[in-house]
Amino acid sequence: MSLFEQSASSRSSKGASDSPNSKTPPPKYSEKSSLFASDDIDDAKPRKAKAVEPKSGTSLQQHAKLQLSQACVHILLLTVFSAMTRFCRIGFSNRVIFDEAHHMGFGGKYVNGTFYHDVHPPLAKMLIGLSEILTGFDGSFDFKSGSRFPANVNYTFMRLFNASFGVTLAPIAYATLLNLGCSPNAALLAGLLVCFDNALCTISRFALLDAMLLCFTAMSALSLSGLYKHRKQPFSAAWFKWLLATGVSLGLVASAKWVGFLAVALVGLYTLYELYDIFGQKDLSVATQFWHWASRLVALVAIPVAIYMLCFVVHFSLL
Repeated sequence: MSLFEQSASSRSSKGASDSPNSKTPPPKYSEKSSLFASDDIDDAKPRKAKAVEPKSGTSLQQHAKLQLSQACVHILLLTVFSAMTRFCRIGFSNRVIFDEAHHMGFGGKYVNGTFYHDVHPPLAKMLIGLSEILTGFDGSFDFKSGSRFPANVNYTFMRLFNASFGVTLAPIAYATLLNLGCSPNAALLAGLLVCFDNALCTISRFALLDAMLLCFTAMSALSLSGLYKHRKQPFSAAWFKWLLATGVSLGLVASAKWVGFLAVALVGLYTLYELYDIFGQKDLSVATQFWHWASRLVALVAIPVAIYMLCFVVHFSLL
């Protein structure tokens, strides 16, 4: 064989060995050929997800009881702190301060049965008059601004009566944030901020209309948050409870001071949005749509209007 033929045969045999049809078996690798071979094999295996066992009914009840007890403790602490900041040395000043001259004077009109006219609705002023009646006030003091209280006027109790409405702001704020889905710690922080807010503390320590106004406004916000929380369970017992509570709160806040109608506007806008959303749900029957409208008209319109008018009936009967 010539040199040229030998070279051609060697090239053909080499090409055959390199062809993809070659049946030469691939090299075998042992498990010890790589330091991380065992890890690669383990990673390649599909891992089964661990099944999460659902909580039993007993554990859910225990968790609910734990949350309830925690909320009770938080509300108790907030009430104590709020009372301390509102009640501490509330009778230190024995003089008529700022608008106490007007509002305590209006309360004295109910004691004397003297007719008066004021721009605001009468509920908060009637409550101030109630505090004066509870102290045995005879209506002889005219509450001039800067004048000293006489010995027969228990002004400390009158201020405590009004400050008690301001005490409720902190626990109501806590409950409102819980309804909105906040954690207990976040709700507790908000309640503490309300407890030690300087403006809220100051406005609550005098016989003014504002402590009652703030209390009824906070009640409206709490009721609305509860209604929002149960919005997906309409016509349930909890839903009806919060709906009626919202209506009562609106009647109280609107009867305390004209600025309370801002709370009415807030609830009204939310109600219109909710009814618009319900109207777009084509799977609801006409009867269901009707009861959605009727229940809100009764609770959020008829009840507040009835409370507002009742306050004026009592107002005119006392004068």
